[in-house]
Amino acid sequence: MSLAKKMSDMDTFLAYSVALEEEAADRHDELAGMMDVHNNPEVAETFRKLAHYSRLHAKEIRDHSEGSDLPVIAPWDFGWDSMEGPETADIGEMNYLMTTHQALKIAMSNEKRAHNFYFDISRDSPDEAVRALAGEFADEEKEHLALLEKWLANCPEPAAEIYDPDPPHMPE
Repeated sequence: MSLAKKMSDMDTFLAYSVALEEEAADRHDELAGMMDVHNNPEVAETFRKLAHYSRLHAKEIRDHSEGSDLPVIAPWDFGWDSMEGPETADIGEMNYLMTTHQALKIAMSNEKRAHNFYFDISRDSPDEAVRALAGEFADEEKEHLALLEKWLANCPEPAAEIYDPDPPHMPE
């Protein structure tokens, strides 16, 4: 059974939605810290801004769920397509020398996956109210994607591949 079809009640859907946004915000904060450690303040600030927007969206969802008794779901019980939520950046895509342009491209991929998550629920959930709210959330993710596209238009693309003067040493 698809995850979208498991969204059969509003409380479960909202619990997943809050987790999706909070996990994304936590990862963005983690990435900002990594960029600070590697003296990449511009990209660190980008990740902090992305974390802020994820937290705002999580707050909107929590406000929407006021008065509801959201279930507590263990991290291993979410059933995401990967080990993490759809809007969580893959730590393996990070490079301490990355540019703001590259960070925004990663963020756009995250927003696309979040949009697809909500869109699938808006189409496949057995509950009409869940489908309607998931459709609204999918539209919000499209708005986030449009905002990121505007930011990206103001960030130059790196001229060449990142040169790492001290690449990680991987045992063979």
